[in-house]
Amino acid sequence: MGSGVLAKNSDDSAISQRRQLGAAMRSFRKEADIDRDAAAELIEVTGPTLTRKESGQFKFKRQEVETLAAAYGVEHEELAMLIELAREARASTKRGEFPMFVPVKSRAYLELERNDAVEIMVVTLTLIPPFFQTEAYMRELWLRNGELLSAARIEELVKLRQARQQVVTKRDAPLIRAVIHEFALRLPVGGPAVMREQLLALAAACELPNVEIQVQPISSGAFPSMDSTFSLLRFPVGVSGDVVQVYGHAESFYRDRQSATEPYRVAWDRRRVAALDLQASKSLILDAAASFGPEVAP
Repeated sequence: MGSGVLAKNSDDSAISQRRQLGAAMRSFRKEADIDRDAAAELIEVTGPTLTRKESGQFKFKRQEVETLAAAYGVEHEELAMLIELAREARASTKRGEFPMFVPVKSRAYLELERNDAVEIMVVTLTLIPPFFQTEAYMRELWLRNGELLSAARIEELVKLRQARQQVVTKRDAPLIRAVIHEFALRLPVGGPAVMREQLLALAAACELPNVEIQVQPISSGAFPSMDSTFSLLRFPVGVSGDVVQVYGHAESFYRDRQSATEPYRVAWDRRRVAALDLQASKSLILDAAASFGPEVAP
């Protein structure tokens, strides 16, 4: 590999880290309900300069990160992660959408997903993708996840996910493409009534102009990248700027270097080819909904 390629990879990584840091800082600022110009004054820059920093065009200095984090009420552990992002990058979301318990990396990813991505690709095995989950379905997931979450925390998580779902129908919404395994359609999360409502909502989402949903049928047996569950964001710059969120048991992890995101692009292409086409997928979703019994009149 030539030195020019190495230099380009390094530059791409630095740009990606700046973008993630900026997105996280922007999210914390909005959570603290501090307007752009007031925040800019704290670090003695103009409002437009802060906008460029939050968009990843300009770098944040460590002192700027620390000053703003203090004003935003960022906790020490999250501040350490922000500083690490700033070190690695050395070379209109509503207030309250991302509560303070959301980790820095997740916060940055959600901000990029909502404001910057032009395409979102999602692969799931056992769950309906978060963009299309009904309230009853998501509540059941958190109620039964073994963490004994309080009612208040579940309520916060529901509001966060519902806010995240706004990306599906916002103006200039990104293209959202999902490959779901049929197992997610058959697993009776919350019981028949909850699943029927969920699957009918998923079938309705298939009709949106910016949504493409494919199903990997159980009858096909083995399929490519069987153990992969991830979400991939694409930006106007193309594949060089891709960011991947890989779903884990305890927490997600993230990939942004082009060499690290390439395996997920390959996995996406293979899963998409192996799955049913759009029409057959919707038919299978409706068949699964019918298997949970007839719709009950209110």
